[in-house]
Formats: sequence, C-alpha cells, structure tokens
Amino acid sequence: MSWLRLILSISFAVILAMILAIVSGSERAAAQDVTAFLAGTTNNCRGCVLSGASLDRRDLSGADLAGADLRGASFSRTILRGADLSGANLAGVSLKRRDLSGAKLEGANLQGASFHRAILRGANLTGADLRGANLNLAVLTSANLQRAILAQALLFQVEAGGADFRAANLGAALMGSARLINARLDNADLTFADLFEARLTNASLRNATITEANFYGANVLRGDLSGATGERALFVRATMRGANLSGAVLHEADFFQADLVEADLTGADLQRARLAAAKLFNAVQTDTKLQGAIMPDNSTHP
Repeated sequence: MSWLRLILSISFAVILAMILAIVSGSERAAAQDVTAFLAGTTNNCRGCVLSGASLDRRDLSGADLAGADLRGASFSRTILRGADLSGANLAGVSLKRRDLSGAKLEGANLQGASFHRAILRGANLTGADLRGANLNLAVLTSANLQRAILAQALLFQVEAGGADFRAANLGAALMGSARLINARLDNADLTFADLFEARLTNASLRNATITEANFYGANVLRGDLSGATGERALFVRATMRGANLSGAVLHEADFFQADLVEADLTGADLQRARLAAAKLFNAVQTDTKLQGAIMPDNSTHP
C-alpha cells in the first residue's frame, strides 16, 4: 500500500502546485489590469481593487468597473456616462455633479455616497444600497431604482420624473420638494418619509406603505394610491384632485384642508381620519369606512 500512498501524495502535490500557479497567475493578471487602468491605457478594470485611486478628469464613459472596490477614490471632473459599476463598492465616495447618465449601478454599495446635483438620467440602480446617500438636486429622470435601499437618503428637490422606485425602501428619506411626476412607487416603503410639497402628479403609489409619511402641501393630482396602507399619514393641504385611493387603508390619516375633489375613495378605510375643511366635492365614497373620522363640517362620523 506504500506505493499507493506515494502516488496519492505526488498527485496531491501536483494538484496543489497547479492551483497555486493559477492563483498566482490570476493575481499577476489583476495587478496588470490595475496598472494598465491607472496608466490610462484601458478603461476596463472589472473587479479591481482601486480604493483611494485618483481618477480625476478621466473620461470613463462606457468603462467596465463592475465589482470594483472604489472606496476613497476621487472623481473630480470624471465622466462616467454609461459606465458599468454594477456591484461596485463606492461607499462614501463623492460623485457630486458627475455625469452618470445611463450608468449601470445595480447592486452597488453606495452607502453615504454623495450624488449632489449629479446626473443619473436613465441610470440603473436596481437593488443598489443608497442608505444615507446624498441625492439632493440630482437628476434621476427615468432612472431605475427598483428594490433600491434609500433609507434616510437625502432627495431634496430631486428631479425624478418617470423614475421607477417600485418596491424601494425609502424609509425616513428626506424628499422635500422632490419632483416625482409620473414616477412609479408601487409597493415602496415610505414609512416616516418626508415629501413636504413634493410634486407627485400622475405618480403611482399602489400598495405603498406610508405610515407617518409627510405629504404636507404635496401635489398628488391624479395620483394612484389604491391599496396604500399606513397609520397617521399626513396630507394636510395636499392637492389630490382625481386621486385614486380605492381600497387604501389609512387609519388616522390627516387630510386637513386637502383637495379631494373627484377623488375615488371606493372601499377606502379612513377610520378616525381628519377631513376637517377638506374638499370632497364629487368624491366617490362608495363603501368608504369613515367611522370616527372628523368630517369637513367638523362633525364626527358615527
């Protein structure tokens, strides 16, 4: 049996040597990729470790940086139109005023990153982690943010017309004066989100969770909130003409002085809501539950 053990030990040594050679070769190739990328001879460096790298003034349009580690990298005046940054780690990176139109950022780690005034028109941020990110005044027109995590993100005055936020987590996001015309927020979590005076004309929030969300003075003209749920949502002085709230469950919601003219409240559950001074002219109230609600004339619904 000694000869068998000898053969097995030799085979194991050969296999181990082959594995080490492959790993070593891969490491050398990766190092060469990084060197070539930093030298500017290529714009592709998939999966490379580029943390702390200076990429200032580079035109990285269409570059392949998928899965790259870019933490601490600098992007002063860098162009990133159409770049593939899917799965990349850009946590805490500043991309202020950068052009990322059409960029691929699916599943990227963008926690705490700054996109202040950045252009992300048509970008794909599906499933990206944007917790605490700064997107104030950014352009997100027609961007895809399905299932993105935007908890506590800053989206003040963001331009997001036609953007797709379906199933996104926008919990406690600050979205004051955001422009969300024709945006899709179906199944999104807007718990504690602040949409003070946001523009949501024709926006869709079907089955969204809006517990204690603030829509004070928001324009939700013809918005679709059918099936939306939440406690104590605030719609004070909101414009909701022609809005669809059919089947919504919004206990203790505050619609003080809200404009609900011609809104569809079919089957909505607005128990204990405040509708004082609200406009309900021609609103459809078929099977609407209003028990304990304060009505426009200040009476309490039985």
